Amino acid sequence: MPWPISPRGGPASPALANLCAWRLDCRLAGLARHMGITYTRYADDLVFSGDRRFERSLARFRVLVCAIVLNEGFAIRRRKTRVMRSGTRQEVAGIVVNQRPSIAREDYDQLKALLFNCVRSGPAGQNRAGVENFREHILGRIGYVRMVHPRRGARLRALFDRIQWR
Repeated sequence: MPWPISPRGGPASPALANLCAWRLDCRLAGLARHMGITYTRYADDLVFSGDRRFERSLARFRVLVCAIVLNEGFAIRRRKTRVMRSGTRQEVAGIVVNQRPSIAREDYDQLKALLFNCVRSGPAGQNRAGVENFREHILGRIGYVRMVHPRRGARLRALFDRIQWR
């Protein structure tokens, strides 16, 4: 691949990422199938999941995955690589994936508090980071929650609808 990065945010970005990673996906899916585990990828997050038997071959598996990723021309960020065992919070791309997909409790609580403060004091004082298009930014965050947890998203949207935007 001649460029080290792909364009971000455009409507074609996911399709381009999938195209660029097609061979990588084929090889990693084959390895996962051979080892009896599940492989999924969201953008640049690679996720492998298996049962306790998989733990015995984890060290060898990591070496094989690294070799495939590097061979396909991608880099590995060691600081972002981790093993999440059962019984611990397993989070991928900001979504907790243990029993069922969910938003981290602290993220939900933080957004709910922000909305409550916007209702009580107005939105102007709550945009401390100076986010451009603050209203749309909040709507996007609510939409993200709603996508993963519709009932919680509906509660947040009800709070949002009470905000006086002037």
